[in-house]
Amino acid sequence: MSQFFRILVLVVLAIPSNAFAVDQWSLQIFGGAPFNFNLPLTIHQSGHPDLKVTGNYDSRPFEVPYYYAWRVGAWNGNKAWELELVHNKLYLKNRPPEVQEFSISHGYNLLTVNRAWKEKGFMFRGGLGVVITHPETTIRGRSHPQEGGISGGYFLSGPTVQGAVEKRFHIWRWLIGSLEGKLTVSYARIPVEGGHADVPNVAVHGLFGLGLVTPRP
Repeated sequence: MSQFFRILVLVVLAIPSNAFAVDQWSLQIFGGAPFNFNLPLTIHQSGHPDLKVTGNYDSRPFEVPYYYAWRVGAWNGNKAWELELVHNKLYLKNRPPEVQEFSISHGYNLLTVNRAWKEKGFMFRGGLGVVITHPETTIRGRSHPQEGGISGGYFLSGPTVQGAVEKRFHIWRWLIGSLEGKLTVSYARIPVEGGHADVPNVAVHGLFGLGLVTPRP
C-alpha cells in the first residue's frame, strides 16, 4: 500500500501545472435510449445450483424512473476533464422459473471521469469509472431488501468504460443542444438474497440534450 501511495505522488508531481487550468465550464442534461446486448448472466444462491442464462433486457427508457444522463466539463482550450453519470436500467425479460423478479431499475448507473477533446466540429471522449447499482430481485421466493450498500440500497458493483462522439449546436447565447452516440462496457456483481449475481453489460446509447457553457475569458 505504501508503494502505491509513492507511485501516486510521483504521478501527481509529474502532471504539468497547467493541466487543470479551466477557461470554460459546461453543464449538460440528456435524455435518450440504450440498446443492451445479450450477455451471460449468472446467479449464485447458497444451497442451490447456479442459474445461468443469456440475459435479454428491456430498458424502458421512457418509463419512471426515466433513463437520463448528466455531465459537467472543465475545458482548457480544446480539451476537457469531465464527470458524467448515465442512468441505465435493466429489466430481465427471459427470467427462468426460479426468478420471480430481476431488475436494476433505480439504476445500473455508470459514473465516469472522462477525457474529452474537440476535433473537426465533433467532440470525442473516453471515460473510466464505476457501476453503482440499485437491484430489485426475488430469487426462488427470496427477495433481497432494498437497503444497505453505500446508502439506501445502492451498491458499488464494478468497473465501466465508455467511448463517445458528440455533435453540439449553438442555440442561444450560452445555451447549446447536443446529439451523442456512446458505447459502454461494464461489469457488475450485485447482491441477491443468499448470494450474488454477475451482470455484465455492453450497451450502445443514443442521447439528446441541452446544456450551458460559460463564455471564455
